[in-house]
Amino acid sequence: MNIFRPVWAEVDLGALRRNLKRIQQYAGSEIMPIVKADAYGHGAVEVVRTLKEEGITRFGVAILEEALELRREFPDIALMVIGPTLSKYSEILVKEEIIPEIFQIEQAEALSAAALKLNKTARLHIKVDTGMGRTGFRENALENIQKIAKLPGLYLEGIYTHLATADSTDLSYAKQQLKIFDDLYEKLCAAGIKISIRHAANSAAIMQIPESHYELCRPGIILYGLLPMDHAGQEAGFEPVMSLKTRISQLKTIEKGESVGYGRTFIADRPIKVATLPIGYGDGLRRSLSNGGEVLLKGKKARIIGKICMDQIMVDVTEIEEIQEGDEAVLLGRNGDLFISADRIAEQCGTISYEILCGISKRVPRVMVESK
Repeated sequence: MNIFRPVWAEVDLGALRRNLKRIQQYAGSEIMPIVKADAYGHGAVEVVRTLKEEGITRFGVAILEEALELRREFPDIALMVIGPTLSKYSEILVKEEIIPEIFQIEQAEALSAAALKLNKTARLHIKVDTGMGRTGFRENALENIQKIAKLPGLYLEGIYTHLATADSTDLSYAKQQLKIFDDLYEKLCAAGIKISIRHAANSAAIMQIPESHYELCRPGIILYGLLPMDHAGQEAGFEPVMSLKTRISQLKTIEKGESVGYGRTFIADRPIKVATLPIGYGDGLRRSLSNGGEVLLKGKKARIIGKICMDQIMVDVTEIEEIQEGDEAVLLGRNGDLFISADRIAEQCGTISYEILCGISKRVPRVMVESK
């Protein structure tokens, strides 16, 4: 891989493997890693390849385009789209053997027609809305699923729901959702409709709600080493997989009264040594970190000064000795004894760690490493 600009994200495949093993200690059911949004920014193809080496055969994405990208690379894995797919693309789903979520009769009818046309059987999973309020069958779920079960060319492999509050300390609403889900499943069984796979557990539910594990679990954020709830500590055993790094492109000293960056939002109150780093909001670095975010250099913290630019930032390195152009700077991850987490950045930006990881742009090369 050619990296012409010294900016890169390191993805630790060793940590990814260990996170998977930790998840398997929580849940005895089949694991379907969620690799949507380019595996939460980590690089879906490499993540899938690594987890496939660990024996994983089923993966979840959010949109058809993501599934097709992975199908080109991996013709032998099971791929599920956990998100709406327009009925007019049913033939693509059937031809490429991609499993859709079904939450409308019309979707199932289109999938059935495509399966008959292509002389194939289409696998599908029924989505039930038990309280998330997003997509899924609701009041007429039993009646609708019975209709779908009668359509030719379809195999109802799975039924699932999504928990809205599995990351809470109060799990009463999540357990209420599971009761609705269980009651529906029992009615389907009583009606003679056998569906072999149930799933409801996202990362938080994997950790907190064992009864939600059923036959399949859907780990997302914990696979990448971050926790879905504040009240879980690092004793959970997950390791962050991604680091974001760059190198100093220029060093200079500015005098008292001189400014840094657009709008002169930083004015030096003393002589300051400034390092320019070739990374900015075009790479996914949040502009809200201007005049307050931190980077790590030579095992010490350096504060971002001035407004973050699209392609560059400036940091105050006055207190860091023996620093020089070309030195490595860490914006996410570990440097010496210090660590900047996605959770910490998210807290500073008023968001969640998921958004920080997914926001690292495509123009940042992903470099795969493997720690032991």
